[in-house]
Amino acid sequence: MLTLNPSAPISRRAVLGVLVSVTTAGRPAAAPAALKADELAELRVELPVDVQKLVGGVRVAKVAVATPTAFDPAQPWRVLIVNATSDLGHQSSRQLMTAYRPAAAGAGWVALAADPDREVAQRDDSLSLRYALAAAALDAVHPLWREAGRATLAFAGFSGGAKYSGWLAALFASQRAARVAGIFLSGVNEEPVATAARQFKVLDDDFRSMPVFLQAGRSDAVATPERHREIMAELRRLGFRSLRLEVVEGGHRVDATWLQTALEWFARSDTTRR
Repeated sequence: MLTLNPSAPISRRAVLGVLVSVTTAGRPAAAPAALKADELAELRVELPVDVQKLVGGVRVAKVAVATPTAFDPAQPWRVLIVNATSDLGHQSSRQLMTAYRPAAAGAGWVALAADPDREVAQRDDSLSLRYALAAAALDAVHPLWREAGRATLAFAGFSGGAKYSGWLAALFASQRAARVAGIFLSGVNEEPVATAARQFKVLDDDFRSMPVFLQAGRSDAVATPERHREIMAELRRLGFRSLRLEVVEGGHRVDATWLQTALEWFARSDTTRR
């Protein structure tokens, strides 16, 4: 079972000024170019030295960003930040993003994911590292998309990545770095949303109005449908008002069946919450 260590969260200010090199379709670009519609761009982001010391010596973030068909870099777009579990063989958030990309594109969202450039042991895969990767990725996108700083965020993940998504939503909200529109939790067996919100002191009425979408596998023995129902009931007791649970066929595996529906819901809700 994954246990997150919320200690020593990194300020967004600490990850500003990253150095970026960009590759698209595997070829290095001479200079960063504006993101295009229906594109998968890959970036290497060098973390500042002070950040490297706080995240176990990880020097470079490998970033993937995917745009929807109608994407226009002169306009603000909502961004889905994807997080994978830290379990061996399934740690790549960029790989998980490829599974989530069609749903994000269908809902009109930009999808973003980042991984360290070297393998990190599960014990060293901290919340501080995940935050540094996500924040550096967002800042690295700025030269390619000038309206990135106005993006509304949502977080999605599977299993341990869902837990990270809950914690990152609260951490980003606490930093006032961006508006958080929703969280998609799939295959999760612990309640991360309210727990993280308490830790980072953002469990207010606005945070409780944020939609949370849970998805369970019918035959999942690791994160059972019943456990998802318990998590939803716990959130409801704590005052969360926008909750939804759907059950899909299969066990403990990645499944994006309801992700597009969730993102469309997040967008509608974000409009009414402003």
